Amino acid sequence: MTDEDLETRTLHTREAAADSEHLEGLAASDGEPTYDVMSPWGEEGPAPVGQWRTDILGPAYQSQTIELIADAEGDNVATLVKYLPHRDPDVSENAKAFPKSVTLYLHGRNDYFFQTELAQTFAEAGSAFYALDLRKYGRSLRPWQTIGYTDNLNVYDEEIGEALDIIAEENPNLPLILSGHSTGGLITTLWAHRHPGAFDALVLNSAWLEMQTLANLRTTVAPVLERIAQRNPRWEVPGGGGPGFYGRSLTQGWATSGLTVPQACADNPDDPAVKGWEYALAWKRPESYPIPVAWLDAILDGHNTVENDVHLSCPVLSMMSTSSYTGEEWSERIFSSDVVLDVEVIAERSMNLADCVTIARFPGKHDLFLSDPDVRANVRQTMKRWIGAFVTPVE
Repeated sequence: MTDEDLETRTLHTREAAADSEHLEGLAASDGEPTYDVMSPWGEEGPAPVGQWRTDILGPAYQSQTIELIADAEGDNVATLVKYLPHRDPDVSENAKAFPKSVTLYLHGRNDYFFQTELAQTFAEAGSAFYALDLRKYGRSLRPWQTIGYTDNLNVYDEEIGEALDIIAEENPNLPLILSGHSTGGLITTLWAHRHPGAFDALVLNSAWLEMQTLANLRTTVAPVLERIAQRNPRWEVPGGGGPGFYGRSLTQGWATSGLTVPQACADNPDDPAVKGWEYALAWKRPESYPIPVAWLDAILDGHNTVENDVHLSCPVLSMMSTSSYTGEEWSERIFSSDVVLDVEVIAERSMNLADCVTIARFPGKHDLFLSDPDVRANVRQTMKRWIGAFVTPVE
């Protein structure tokens, strides 16, 4: 791509952002929540194409934009983030040694990579860490796009493949760990199924491997959704928003919850789980957003593949909460349970992913890395021990 092409693309991005701000102002007057999806980047704007630049997470992280094939909504991009432990004063010294493996992480729905403790954990386990913000999510979301929309999970093969090419060039001949949270866990599992032998281990954090509460009804529900999706793919599935407890627990933390604060949190008043996590609300929205039927149809198709076809040859670590909470009352359980997925269904599906599967459960939230400090510490230790045992270093 020439400098002129980059300048033209930047101009178009700014113009689209300006148009978006105008439309958002109109929507805001009606009382609807609106977001400027370019604002988290600040004045510099998105990461450059094909070049590393300091990321919004700070000097220990770099990011670059990956151009993808356009679709009906216009241009698409993905964003690869790289962790530089030698620039992180908060990570242990052993994380700064030459890596013995390399990890690619995929986020969930209504999400992007910002969980710095996750990067630190993999680095302390001897793994170079990269995270990929998929098209239409987080760093890769553009004003003209429908956040998170796709009607085929296989489309992500493009950015995963491009990211792995970059990673392999920078880390030749290292064992590859795939890792994913929630929907990202489903996507990584399906990618691993389609690319046998291309990876060495799979690490899952509350992977969405089956429909919550609908596991036994999927074969009945899926054909109905498929017919609707064929006629009106953008039709919004009713009841997808929920009470918003998860987002509230993340942004407000224990400090303003009005609930009895556990001692482990009371002893750590500055911990993000206590005072609230800081992240870009334009990219990870407290109230979530509508679920298009075509997107859900693609998810159910993925669940069907997991149940009937997936059997991996690599070791799998599947982590999840010890309980789910579906109540309608604000409760302490929200801080120690998965309020998004059915953890029993996740555990059941996980057991059949491979011959060698480790199930690890913790009294934490849907994203275990956004749980209370004592839970996060246990998750980190479990991951490091597991990676040390199952990921073979290069001799």
